[in-house]
Amino acid sequence: MEISNKSKYVFRALLGILFLFSASAKLVGMDAFELYLFSFGWFSLGNSYLLARLVIAAEYTLGLLLLANFRPRLSFWGSFVLLAGFSIFLTVLAASGNRDNCNCFGELVNLNPVQSLWKNLGMLALLLLSAGVRPFRLRRSGLWLTLATIVPLAAVLVVSPPDNWRYGSYARHDLVNETALREAIDSGVLPHTVVEGEHVVCFYSLQCRFCKMSARKLMPLRERGDFSQAPIIAIIGQGENTDTAPFLEETGFRPDEVHFIAPSDFLRITNGSMPLILVMQDSTVTGKFNYRNLH
Repeated sequence: MEISNKSKYVFRALLGILFLFSASAKLVGMDAFELYLFSFGWFSLGNSYLLARLVIAAEYTLGLLLLANFRPRLSFWGSFVLLAGFSIFLTVLAASGNRDNCNCFGELVNLNPVQSLWKNLGMLALLLLSAGVRPFRLRRSGLWLTLATIVPLAAVLVVSPPDNWRYGSYARHDLVNETALREAIDSGVLPHTVVEGEHVVCFYSLQCRFCKMSARKLMPLRERGDFSQAPIIAIIGQGENTDTAPFLEETGFRPDEVHFIAPSDFLRITNGSMPLILVMQDSTVTGKFNYRNLH
C-alpha cells in the first residue's frame, strides 16, 4: 500500500519532535549527560563537555530540518547516520551487560541500552516510512539551512556554557571558610590525619545530587592521573541517615576514611555550599574545588 505524502510528513514530523524532545531532555540534564560521556574514558573532561553540546545541537538541527521539510534528503541521511551510530553504540553496551541509564532522553526518561535500542529502531522505522516525502517550498533555503545549523549550537553554548570556559570565575568564589576549617582541626572536629601529609578532603552530603556527581567525576580523574593521588578523607554532614553504602555504590566513590561531623560545623566550613573538595598539604589548603571547577 502506497503511503500518501501527507502521511509521510506526519511520520517525519513525529521523528522531528522526538529529536527535539531528546535534545531538550539532554540539555536539562546536561551535567549528567556530559559526566556519562566522560565515564567511558574515551574523552578528556573538556572534550566530553564539547561532545555533549555537539550531540544536543545536532539533534536540535535534525529536529528542525525534519519539521521544516525543505531539505528532506539531507535530514533523512543525517538522521539515519545519527540513529545508526547511536544504535551501534547501544548494541555494544547491551552486549557488555550494561544496564545503566544511557541518557538518550537525559534524566527525564530512564532507559537502559536495550530499551533505548528499541526506541531507536522505532525512530528508524518512522524515518523509513517518511522516505520520499515531497519537500516544502521555501525561499532562501540555503540561509535557513545555515541558521538551522548554527543557531542551535550557539543557543546550547549560551544556555549551558562548558564548565571549562568558566574555571576562572569559579576560582574567585569563596569555596571554603578557612577560619572555620582551622578551628575544626584544632578542636578535633575534623580528624588529625588531615594535617599529616597530603590528603584529598571531600565534604559531601549523602543526599546532595551534585555531591554524588562530584564523587563520580573525581574517581575517573584520579584513575587518569589528572588529580591528586593522595588518600581521600570523606567528611559527611551528619543528618538522620548515616548509611554511606548507597552513596558509595551509586557513585563508585572509594574514600580511605569516612568521618561524620555536625551539620553546623559542616555548613560553617563549606559556607553552606556543597560539594567542597580540598587538596591539603599538612595544614595548608593547596587546592579547592566544587563540582563545576573539579578538573
